[in-house]
Amino acid sequence: MANVKFILGVHNHQPVGNFDFVVEEAYQQAYRPFLALVAGHPWFKFALHNSGCLWEWLQAHHPEYLDQVRSLARRGQVELVGGGFYEPVLPAIPERDRQGQLEMMSTFLESEFGARPAGAWVAERVWEPALASTLADAGIRHAALDDAHFKSAGKFEHELDGHFLTDDQGKTLAVFPISQKLRYLVPFHPVDEVIGHLQSLRRDDRDVVAVLADDGEKFGVWPGTHDLSYTKGWLKDFLAALERNRDWLTTATYAECLASGGPRGRIYLPTGSYAEMGEWVLEPPAEAVYQELAGRLKAEGSYQRYSPFVRGGIWRNFLTKYPEANNIYRKMLQVSAKAAAAGPEALRELYRGQCNCAYWHGIFGGLYLPHLREALYRHLIRAESLIAAAPPGVAVETLDFDGDGRDEVLLSSPAMNLYLAPAQGGTIFEWDLRGKEYNLLDTLARRPESYHAKVAARHRDHGTDGKSIHEMTAAKEEGLEKLLAYDDCRRIALISRILGPSAALADLAAGRPCGTLLDGPWTSAVRRDRGSASVELELRQDGVRYRKRLVWDGGGAFDVELAFTNETDAAAELRPALEFNLGLLSSGPGRSCRSDDRRLEDGSLGAPREDRSLRHLAVADGHRRTAVGFAWDGPMDLWRYPVETVSQSEAGFERNYQCSCLLWHTRLALAAGESRTLMLRIGIEES
Repeated sequence: MANVKFILGVHNHQPVGNFDFVVEEAYQQAYRPFLALVAGHPWFKFALHNSGCLWEWLQAHHPEYLDQVRSLARRGQVELVGGGFYEPVLPAIPERDRQGQLEMMSTFLESEFGARPAGAWVAERVWEPALASTLADAGIRHAALDDAHFKSAGKFEHELDGHFLTDDQGKTLAVFPISQKLRYLVPFHPVDEVIGHLQSLRRDDRDVVAVLADDGEKFGVWPGTHDLSYTKGWLKDFLAALERNRDWLTTATYAECLASGGPRGRIYLPTGSYAEMGEWVLEPPAEAVYQELAGRLKAEGSYQRYSPFVRGGIWRNFLTKYPEANNIYRKMLQVSAKAAAAGPEALRELYRGQCNCAYWHGIFGGLYLPHLREALYRHLIRAESLIAAAPPGVAVETLDFDGDGRDEVLLSSPAMNLYLAPAQGGTIFEWDLRGKEYNLLDTLARRPESYHAKVAARHRDHGTDGKSIHEMTAAKEEGLEKLLAYDDCRRIALISRILGPSAALADLAAGRPCGTLLDGPWTSAVRRDRGSASVELELRQDGVRYRKRLVWDGGGAFDVELAFTNETDAAAELRPALEFNLGLLSSGPGRSCRSDDRRLEDGSLGAPREDRSLRHLAVADGHRRTAVGFAWDGPMDLWRYPVETVSQSEAGFERNYQCSCLLWHTRLALAAGESRTLMLRIGIEES
């Protein structure tokens, strides 16, 4: 029988903005021991892709790692794989940025290790057919994609034993199928089982290629895998088994396989990613239908046959599932459009802001992690400032920022950006402090996720033996089911509500209905006067005319005027409320508030609190040394509480602080035809 050529592709990545201690732990638990182990087996060949963000961290913290990679590359043991430097989802960014990111990685690898890469890692294996020409134009000859791509194009398992050719606009790319079976076996099943599977692939008539390309974190970072891979010796045993079977099983690189054998044919792959991603991107009701169908097929034993044609959604739908992700994405496109003639420093900041992790959520996607979202905003705001200095005064743009078919109003100055959405309740949805380089409204709403059913049922599974990361469920703490509350709108600012007569703080914090959300389209008018700008927003509902007027001179403070007019012939009683949600990166004592009116009974922001008759409040973010000040022209009542979500990660279900909600409210008695006005000044000050 002929031989099996086994390609092990290791993909290591840490997101832009991840904590140093997290990356250090990954280095010590996975990256360092893996390289040290394979270095002792010079016959073992493999492919290695580190994202550019990780390469930068390794340069700064562990240059000895790069020295070892150089040694492996010199003796031909490793093929270094390129890709977008800061791990963007390539199809989702402009072509100019795709080429810039790919070239940055190729230049880096050539500079550090002496050769430009022939292959590219496709981040999250998010594929769209036009990507073939993008990669070919960047000098890339090959890429690896999940076998799900190939099967959904009509190929069967037994046909996926080598590479194929695809093309776009006549530009050709070799594509290798990654075995899902191997992804789930390694390193979670016994070594003999893995070898047995590889042996089952042998053919009488020709050599075959088997590809396992997956996250390197599965060899030490994922729960239980450091003990499994190194303490219990799974990886050592696997290498020993490969060496024992070298008479028919040889390790190889992509480049060697391309040079030694022709393609299995031509193929055109549909838009998609790995199978799990297609499920994660679905809204919970659709995901339930998907799981129902998959469950039926499994029950009747036909899942393997039909699963390639049971497809979920595509990666881009994360931008509709999560408006917060869409906000970062649109900000990225806005900055990219300004960066055509930008210098290298601004481009690098833009590229950092394209790192994929905080744009989506599954087991790995980090949208739920505030520090990862904060990093994207920081780099995008920094790039914006490096591209061109903002003119004095207030610049005004009216355009469809978020792609929903309705215009938003963008106000900018050297100090801040204030973006308003008249069609979405007359709210402020982005508030950038340009000098501090962060968005105060970088928040995330509480919304249903399909895995919340497991949390609510207090599902616990602490076992990991024989299971891949996609099959394990655990919880990092008890009581997470108590946090399963859901919001009726985005967690942004200038949200108008009319509270019910008996509404209470507990209702709001628990996501229970507590009145009317004035979220319909507000009419808007923008006026400019001597460098300042005002936006007037108006809504008529149930016989009451509501008006919000924002006035800003471009400095560190702006004014909001709220007017209420009873347009009926009868008296009306209102309980108007104005909501702000502030994304504070500090934790614990770093998040606090105080008032010039009096000493607050509890100035922490860690639990729901009610403050009556306040005119002033300052909310501090100790980490950023910033405070947001609210000053009313009369006493207002305040409800405040932390907004916490429950998300899943590779380590299990976890609690995430997202923002602090401040709901200002009062009671108004309006005679027929009567109007009342409330004035609020909001300012930024050093904390």
